[in-house]
Amino acid sequence: MKTLIPLLALSGLLALAPLGAAEPAPASPATPLPAAGEMAALEHFLDLTDADLEQMQRVIARIRAMGPDERAVLRREIEKFRTLPESQRHQMRLGWGALDTDLQEAWRRMMQAATPERRAEIQARLQSLPPEKKGALRRQLAEEFIRQERNK
Repeated sequence: MKTLIPLLALSGLLALAPLGAAEPAPASPATPLPAAGEMAALEHFLDLTDADLEQMQRVIARIRAMGPDERAVLRREIEKFRTLPESQRHQMRLGWGALDTDLQEAWRRMMQAATPERRAEIQARLQSLPPEKKGALRRQLAEEFIRQERNK
């Protein structure tokens, strides 16, 4: 029994050692594996739709086009956003900006009263704007609608 264990170990080592006459198998050019953070990002990207990936490309292009001062301003805006109460952040994520409840209600009434063509026109205008300008357009249109309601 005492000699069996060393024999098994020796035979295991011999099986792993290359024979002198045999050429070692050429190593295939392996692509380096991404780091753990890159792997997580890659897995996340694989789950995204083409539209989501395209939006990310547009955001990255906008960031690349920014100078250091513009990036600093954006960073401060993001920090300011994070300090807002959750309900206000939610409204901003929906594209309402700091639109108060009365204006949001006027927006709803305006869109319900609009023809399908007018709604499509408004939606097209909103879609053509960057996110930071959508709230201003909503405010402007809602205020105009309130003025029209008062004049009736």
